[in-house]
Amino acid sequence: MNAISETFRILWLIFLWFGFSFMILVSLLSFIFGDWQWGAMFLVASTIGLSAIDTVLKGGIGYESNGGLFHHFFIFVHSISAVGLIVLTVLTAFGVLRTADAMLWTPETNFASWYMAGGIFITYFLIQPTEPNDDIPDLQRMEQMDRLSTRVGVISAAIFTVLCLVVPLTSFMTAGYDPAALAVALFLTPGFLRVVREGLFYLHSTRFEEGTDRYRTLRAMCIGVAGLAGCIALGYVGYSLVRLEWLPALFFAASVAMNGWSVKKYVTVGISIPEEEEADSSSHASVQEAE
Repeated sequence: MNAISETFRILWLIFLWFGFSFMILVSLLSFIFGDWQWGAMFLVASTIGLSAIDTVLKGGIGYESNGGLFHHFFIFVHSISAVGLIVLTVLTAFGVLRTADAMLWTPETNFASWYMAGGIFITYFLIQPTEPNDDIPDLQRMEQMDRLSTRVGVISAAIFTVLCLVVPLTSFMTAGYDPAALAVALFLTPGFLRVVREGLFYLHSTRFEEGTDRYRTLRAMCIGVAGLAGCIALGYVGYSLVRLEWLPALFFAASVAMNGWSVKKYVTVGISIPEEEEADSSSHASVQEAE
């Protein structure tokens, strides 16, 4: 029975590697021929496929996230994908990249927000630490790679957070008015703030203890960014109501609610990591102490 399950696992791995290679190839060809939106879609899909490979490898011999070759490759692909999506978002937001396929998309279609939606998955994958276990040969190396991956994720998420505020302001003048896309950008702001917050607590847990100056600074920044995103969304709600556009007004109202809830949480509860996350962080800290 074990031999059969191992055979199926290997066949599944081969299929996943083939799918990953195919999506990378299609993504590169799409970028070469100017289909930026399709290239970005397959790029994000390839990182999800790589994460699936990562999950399957956990059940086999040669673990994935142990500081070895696959771990390096995993971080490299996700880092390149994050940088690529940031560049595409910036170029699209400032009107440099335009929609090439007029048959599928209108000239006002703004893909900057959808690139950011893919970015939130990639940055989330980057900050996820590996669970320590007895089968990993080098826990210290694994920890070093996890911290490197988290740094890349935090920096990328911080840039995306700024873009969440920039895109709704610049795209209106450069890339056209796409209410759904602009609402998505504002809605994603608390998500990127969470990635930044979790990553910083993992990297510098002692420096961001509750009551310290850095904790208060980070809390003020979270409140300010989420509050500004909510205000921008509220402005677009008013703009949509003046134009009698009820569906766009609903989109922006959802962004207002999301950012308003985040501000309320940061003000009343704070930005401390929840208890279940603290348990994970303490387990990784114990690994460092053991080393």
